[in-house]
Amino acid sequence: MVKQEAIQTEGKVKVKKSQLEKAVRALMQVNAKKTANANPLFGANAETMTLLFSLSQIPDKKRIKPMLIELPNPMYNDKSEVCFFAKDPQKKYKELLLQKHAVPGITKVIGMDKLKKNYKTTESRRALADAFDLFLCDARVMSMMPKLLGTVFYEKKLKIPVPVRLVEKDGQDPAPALKKAMNATCLRIPAGPSMGIKIGRCSMDEKSLVANAAAVISFVLKHMAENPVQTISVQATDCPALPIWRRASPGDPFDFKKWHSDASSSSASDTGVSGASDTESVSVRGSELPSDAGETWSTASDGETITGESLSELETGSELDSEAGDIDQTPAVKEELPLMKGLRGKKKLGASVKRAAPEADAVKEVEMKPPAKKAKKAKA
Repeated sequence: MVKQEAIQTEGKVKVKKSQLEKAVRALMQVNAKKTANANPLFGANAETMTLLFSLSQIPDKKRIKPMLIELPNPMYNDKSEVCFFAKDPQKKYKELLLQKHAVPGITKVIGMDKLKKNYKTTESRRALADAFDLFLCDARVMSMMPKLLGTVFYEKKLKIPVPVRLVEKDGQDPAPALKKAMNATCLRIPAGPSMGIKIGRCSMDEKSLVANAAAVISFVLKHMAENPVQTISVQATDCPALPIWRRASPGDPFDFKKWHSDASSSSASDTGVSGASDTESVSVRGSELPSDAGETWSTASDGETITGESLSELETGSELDSEAGDIDQTPAVKEELPLMKGLRGKKKLGASVKRAAPEADAVKEVEMKPPAKKAKKAKA
């Protein structure tokens, strides 16, 4: 048997590398078909791949400041366009970052006053978000970013600036801190039970994306030990999320192969025919996918049982037909007590005789008497 490689993480969690590779490969194929007829200037570079983590519980506090995760294969390089939001005065940091200690990739520096005056409307903010691949900011102005950039950056475009701590000592080079932020991805503690972390662009090769995903998974599981991760999935831009790992639910998973072998052997010994009997109860748990540490991915609710009796009831459909009124049913004849029979019979006979007598006499009188007109003629 060929031993499958697994991504070793903190604790007992193991993510199968083969499962991760299949998911990444499938998403790359879907994205390639989707962007085949797209504009080459905005096609592959705009599509990103993200790891999705679902947590056991909602975090107590949301942290604005993110944690940087160093990637083996950075998403941004010298050809990328990066914008830096600086503290005022803008001219000072523009000279520092674009002339004295120039960092490849950083092409624009915007101060707080310029940001407030020139980017007030939603259209201007949307144009700014589309013009750059990455946004960095001074850590001292990070608290001002949500108000100045609005929902365009934080909810729609999801281009939240990465804070960088700049040291303003004489002769201090800020380039290492900026390069570290450009070569990493961010882990932000969310306000809900799930979070997403970018691992690369869809234009990157498969090995680079898998290596980045392994680094991110190891970091997240290590720093989220107090709030254990329940599921891990991979998703590309405008593509469905593909699951790669799920924590096992309490209790041993149901083994269908073992149950089938036991059922066939027991039925063969009892009746001499292989196969399970009709009256045996079957525990239905749905389809299960193998996970990383011998665990199972259950896709149906647990505890549902189907027995032979319930199956026979569903096949005959007697309950459903009787409720819907499809079956013709004759009303049952009520049995009466003998004493009540005698009493009711006497009452009915007497009443019928009394009622019938006057009616009969009236009929006879009508028949015997001639019509009024004929009687007058006869007298005349």
